[in-house]
Amino acid sequence: MIYDEHDHTRTDHWVSLVLRAGMVLSMSVLLLGIVLYILSPGGSPEVDMSPGEIVNGIMNGNPIAVIDLGIILLILTPLTRVLTTLAIFIVDRQPRFVLASLLVLGIILAAIVLG
Repeated sequence: MIYDEHDHTRTDHWVSLVLRAGMVLSMSVLLLGIVLYILSPGGSPEVDMSPGEIVNGIMNGNPIAVIDLGIILLILTPLTRVLTTLAIFIVDRQPRFVLASLLVLGIILAAIVLG
């Protein structure tokens, strides 16, 4: 299948939607965490939290955990963009672009694993 202008426009539309939604969601969560931090009596200790501690912290109303969740969502937004383009290329049966997207995902995963 030849990559025509219609496919390009559709891909741009979905990528734009994913990036905007990710940005709005992460910024909303960050803003909520900041407001909770400002309103919390005595503040909360600023510590690094594991994913499990973030979940528990959110359940307990810890504003730092909410801020951490917002940061994680912000970091995951570009990854979601790569996954979106990968899905579009798979549906469109464009193996060259599927391989390129898989390569990018592999690099991202290697960076996460290797630190």
